[in-house]
Amino acid sequence: MKTARKLIGNPRVFDAVVVLLTAALLFGAYLTAYAFVIQQDEVVEPAGNIGQGIVVGAWLATTGVLFAAFARGLRGGKPWHNALPDGYVGSLTAALTFGAAWIVDNAYWAPTFVTTSVGLDALFTPPRLVLIAAAAVMVSGPLRAAARRGETTAGFSTLISAALLLSVLTFATQFVHPLIDPYALKGYDFAPAGNLAWLGENIGVAAILAQALILAGTGLLLNSGFKLRPGSMTLVFTINGLLVTTSKLHYKYLPVMIATGIAADAWIAYSARRPGRPSASLCGVIGFTFAFAYMVEINLMNSSWGRSLWAGTIVATAMMCWMMGRLLRAGLPSAIVAPLNAAAPVPAPVEVRQEVRWTRDPASTVRPQLVRAALDDLGTPEALGRSPLGKLAGIAHGDSTAADLRAALVDVISELAASSQPRDAEAGRLLLDYYVKKVGSHEVIMERLHLSRPTFYRRLQRGFSLVAERLDEMSEFAEKVPVAR
Repeated sequence: MKTARKLIGNPRVFDAVVVLLTAALLFGAYLTAYAFVIQQDEVVEPAGNIGQGIVVGAWLATTGVLFAAFARGLRGGKPWHNALPDGYVGSLTAALTFGAAWIVDNAYWAPTFVTTSVGLDALFTPPRLVLIAAAAVMVSGPLRAAARRGETTAGFSTLISAALLLSVLTFATQFVHPLIDPYALKGYDFAPAGNLAWLGENIGVAAILAQALILAGTGLLLNSGFKLRPGSMTLVFTINGLLVTTSKLHYKYLPVMIATGIAADAWIAYSARRPGRPSASLCGVIGFTFAFAYMVEINLMNSSWGRSLWAGTIVATAMMCWMMGRLLRAGLPSAIVAPLNAAAPVPAPVEVRQEVRWTRDPASTVRPQLVRAALDDLGTPEALGRSPLGKLAGIAHGDSTAADLRAALVDVISELAASSQPRDAEAGRLLLDYYVKKVGSHEVIMERLHLSRPTFYRRLQRGFSLVAERLDEMSEFAEKVPVAR
């Protein structure tokens, strides 16, 4: 038992356990899908029952592990909302939601409203869509945990979690997936023929576009949040390809996913020579490679589409993925956060300390800059001692400048955290946790204080301004009433 508790307490081991269990859940889901779609209008047994049994067993095991970690946190004296490791509160909630939706679906919805056991009528029911959404939150727990721990490089568990999240999305859209239903393949049994051939082309192109966008979004998510080792995207896309092609045993299309992953990894490595990380270009490369590799694979088997349609599909896929990369890069979170960060940019430390002086003008943007720079240097006495804040009245000068300034900043922040004004108190607790106690990354502080990202940055800027005001008050008082030191 002690060994088990230690393992639960190790975040990376905990990630690995959750990844294994949720991977089993996804495998069971795709095995169930195989039983439902491999033969038209028929559920193949015992594959269907085995798949559903794996799903239920994996869900029970995952929920049990999450509850064990939750109980351990409570016994350790943590509040309920912090009892689980970072990133897993949502996973536990999703696991409970998954169980409730499963009961509702099997006990009420399916017997009452579902008229057939196969097709979209069976997949797209409200309870089963809730199951899919809950599964997405469950499998992405290790991915969220790594981000909230501030990990900069994606580890193995993080990549597998991303692959499982991608696989949940492709499971939900399996009815428009070119690796499951290759409508471009000449002689495909389920492709509309004759006067309805255009319908197969429409569905086929839509499927390529939809899945390319999902792949590009996954690549953008990973590359924006983590540094990726060589082969990371290949691993993620290959795992997804293995699960997707299991639905109809179309493993011959797996090279399409491998080629897409290799191209993404190669582009990330090539772009590393330049500052920043690729976003739109990476999405474009993923979309282009997916469509092009799929075209090559289908043409090797004999395609029913003409060259013009293939060329248009490839160009459209690359363009749409590129545009998605551009839009997501400038999406809502960045649009909200960037102005707040830009309102008080922090110049390079040397420039702040050598060229910028403190001012009592409340409208000056220099004041919060200097406060933030000083807080960044709280743990570096030599750097903190050179801060312009050390020249304020009331701060000892000389060898004790850094220690005195640090004590003053900590006192001011602690006073803010105890403020009777809710917003001021939140700003104070934020600064206290992040700069003084160093609890964790911005994401960790957001979760601890239950703040949305925009609210977090508003409170951060408010905190800098309030600290500047308190320092002014302290300095004015010291000038009027000199303190012997």
